Amino acid sequence: MSSLKHLVVIAALSTAQLPAQTVRVGTFDKPSVVVAYYRSPAWSGTLKEKAAEMEAARKAGDTKKIAELASWGPASQDLAHRQLAGQAPITNILEALTPAFPAIAEKAQVTLIVPDLPYANSAVQTVDVTDLLLDWLKAGDTTRKLVRDLRKQ
Repeated sequence: MSSLKHLVVIAALSTAQLPAQTVRVGTFDKPSVVVAYYRSPAWSGTLKEKAAEMEAARKAGDTKKIAELASWGPASQDLAHRQLAGQAPITNILEALTPAFPAIAEKAQVTLIVPDLPYANSAVQTVDVTDLLLDWLKAGDTTRKLVRDLRKQ
């Protein structure tokens, strides 16, 4: 019986010393994704929709809708500038990227994707998925050059 107790203690000690399983977490450079989003076909589509809404409101004489859309443009531009400066959350961009996350996570072999990871212990391995997000946003050469220049600053 004494030998069994020793084996249990040895097994418990050796199990306690096993390294924790590594968790791979996708992270990305927020300013790069902000630039790519606002230069993307998705954002261009949003702008076209708003322009069509404005045209329809003008034809219908809907002054309330015209005023609403007239303020939407500058407010959106202000939000984009604040997001780029890190002064506003990127909630709208994350919502637009939601369909991309599963495929990007699979390709990068990560468990989750987060914009910020202020702390992680040694059991966490971070994987930069910025380029995969830029691919999904269909970032062209000019956008990628802007992003590279931005990341150098």
